[in-house]
Amino acid sequence: MIFMFTEEELEYIIKAGRIVRNLLSRINYFIKENISLLELCEKIENEIRNSNGEPAFPCNIGIDEIAAHYTPSINDNKKLNYGCLLKIDIGAHINGFIADAAITISFGSEYKEMIEVAKEALDKALSLISIGEKISNIGEIIEKTIKSYGYKPISNLTGHKISRYMIHAGVSIPNISSNTYGRIEPWSIYAIEPFVTLSEAKGEVINGPLGNILQIIKIKGPKDPKLKDFFDYLFKKYRTLPFARRWIENQEYLNLLKKDKLIYEYPILIEASSFPVAQVEHTILTTDKEVIVIT
Repeated sequence: MIFMFTEEELEYIIKAGRIVRNLLSRINYFIKENISLLELCEKIENEIRNSNGEPAFPCNIGIDEIAAHYTPSINDNKKLNYGCLLKIDIGAHINGFIADAAITISFGSEYKEMIEVAKEALDKALSLISIGEKISNIGEIIEKTIKSYGYKPISNLTGHKISRYMIHAGVSIPNISSNTYGRIEPWSIYAIEPFVTLSEAKGEVINGPLGNILQIIKIKGPKDPKLKDFFDYLFKKYRTLPFARRWIENQEYLNLLKKDKLIYEYPILIEASSFPVAQVEHTILTTDKEVIVIT
């Protein structure tokens, strides 16, 4: 059954999209050589909070072959070096209603064309999308566009449907031709996000080290009273949204919840042959009549 968004919910969705769009439009203000990645992420996350939103997930920073799921730890000393390919993926939510978008910046790198190819693939996908469009057609046009310029899509990274307090709501939007079933539905939110790499790359991602991003994966909390109080605090604050390890003071209890498999920590996703990856992303909102790019 498909439920319409209320006027209040639509207002939350549009406002979350506006926060993300406005922030990414001035992202170059934050980009400086040798800035620490921790400082960069914290500035971006605080901008979301200062805009009366909350981060829907930790600011993701992807340098070169790192495609997704890395955010700095509290003691991270990594810096932004000139000559890298920089991906920034951010999300904002208002009362659980999420907008998600990403850009890639050629910070002195040689991959400006690859970024433009990713943008064109996204633009063509967005132009194609209408209510009832086959999801498989979206992946087909993304792959066709990317390959027409001699590049390769990342085959095992996808866009995704979004629901309240859920970044990935069970429907994937592929970046390659596939037999994916389903169609774009009315009264829904989707993130469309092509990932592009060089033609000689494997064109897929593999798990790397843990990336400091965690998520509650079981709603039933632990039996230990102190641990349950901590779990309840986390769930009240983040629900089922991802959060950064550096946001949490009690690392001991966090690790205990992880050990009990109540919380999952995401690994960094790295291009399998260590080739650089470009990413762009927009979030769309569908009503019963139209498709709106909200970011």
